[in-house]
Amino acid sequence: MAAGYDARWSRYVERTTTLALDALPLAAGSVLLDVGCGTGVLLQRALEREPGLLCVGMDITEAMLGQAARRLPSSVTLVRGSGTAVPLASATVDVVVSTSALHYMQNPALAVSEWYRVLRPGGVLVVCDWCTDFRIMWWLDRILRLSDPAHERALDSAQLTALLAGAGFREVVVSRTKIDRFWGMMTACAVR
Repeated sequence: MAAGYDARWSRYVERTTTLALDALPLAAGSVLLDVGCGTGVLLQRALEREPGLLCVGMDITEAMLGQAARRLPSSVTLVRGSGTAVPLASATVDVVVSTSALHYMQNPALAVSEWYRVLRPGGVLVVCDWCTDFRIMWWLDRILRLSDPAHERALDSAQLTALLAGAGFREVVVSRTKIDRFWGMMTACAVR
């Protein structure tokens, strides 16, 4: 699916990337980790906004990383890894972002604790994902749990807030929005 991903999901990717980017603190010299970076769209746009970022893209799928490598400059580090087992040392990242990846993770609590681990004290986490507070997303989540083996579970805003607080994050703020008539999303910002 990697080769045609951007074309098939262009509007969705554009809108969710914008949601996440608008919440990210981008500063020259900061290390930004994109968990589930896919084809690298968010990292590309982040570098357009702040060329001095030090970017790391991580995805579990080699094909997605291949697409990202074609899109991104060689200064971006791309690594294969899972959101629940980030192959980076503790306290080495300033900003962690994850867009539309959490609902694919078998153990979201473990993922969030891993993201906390790699963040430096004072580092920021931004998560943009499906929100089952919206009825259509609640139904889609139920359907995909039965029909798509890759889909694990979408969360509602209260569940995401509790996960982040339970992992030790502070200043947790979760906002909900619809990016079109169908997709109901939430964006969480939190500080380590």
